[in-house]
Amino acid sequence: MTNYVKSTNFATKDNLASGDPLKIVKGTEINTEYDNIAVAVATKADVASPTFTGTVTIPTVAISAGTITGITDLAVADGGTGASTAANARTNLSAASSGANSDITSITGLTTALTVAQGGTGAATLTANNVVLGNGTSAVQFVAPGSSGNVLVSNGSTWSSGSAGVTSAVAGNGIAVSSATGAVTISSTALSFNTVGSYAIGRIPSNVGALSPGSTFAGSALQVTNSIFDGCTGLMTANTQSFPCSGTYAFVGFLVGSNNLLAVRVS
Repeated sequence: MTNYVKSTNFATKDNLASGDPLKIVKGTEINTEYDNIAVAVATKADVASPTFTGTVTIPTVAISAGTITGITDLAVADGGTGASTAANARTNLSAASSGANSDITSITGLTTALTVAQGGTGAATLTANNVVLGNGTSAVQFVAPGSSGNVLVSNGSTWSSGSAGVTSAVAGNGIAVSSATGAVTISSTALSFNTVGSYAIGRIPSNVGALSPGSTFAGSALQVTNSIFDGCTGLMTANTQSFPCSGTYAFVGFLVGSNNLLAVRVS
C-alpha cells in the first residue's frame, strides 16, 4: 500500500507575477496528481470487508464482533492455546475438563481442605493413631486411644474411648467357653459344694486375722458352727468341726445377727 504524495504545489502559483510561465497550471501537472491519487486509492484497504495479502502488521486491534477463521493456532505464549481442539488445548494448558473426567492424577497447592460435601474430610490433618468419626456435613471428629486396653464405647449417640470391661472368661462349674468362637455359656444348673463358686456358712478361728470383703483363707480354717448339711460330708454331727472341703475361700461378709460368715470358694 502507498500513501498519496502531492507532486505539484498549486498554491504557490498564486504568488507568482503575472506573465510568469510557472504561474500557468499545466494539464500534465493535473494528470500527474490524478495518477498519484489513483495509485494511492487502489492500494489502500477498504473500510468495509478489506482483503489483505502478504504479511499484515497491526500494532493494536479491537475486535468487537464477527469471527476469525482459517488462522494458524495461536501459541500459548501469544495468549492462545496452541491447539484447534478442546482436548489438545487442555493438554497444552495442563488443564482438566469440567464435570466427570479421568485426566486428573493429582491435586497440589490447595490451601483449604476439601469439605465433606466436596468428597473430603474438612480437615487438613488427621491425628495419628486416632479413630475417625463421621460428623454429618461438618469436618470429621477424632477419638483418642486413651488408656492402654481401652475400646470404643457407645453411649447410643456417639463413641468414646473407655474400659474394655470383662476381658476374659474362665470355664468352670456352670460356665462354658467355646475355644472356637469365644462364646460364653452360663448354665442354670445350681453349683454343688466343693466347687469353684460354691458358698459355705461357718466361722474361722481368731488366728486367721481380720477379714475384709475379698480376703481369702484356706478351706481347712473354716469351722461349722452347727449341724447343717454340707455337700462334702453330709450332716456335721458336732459343733466347731473343721470344714471338710479343700480349696481357697474368699470372705463375703457376716450374716446379720450372728458371728457366722459367708464365704465363696475361689479355687
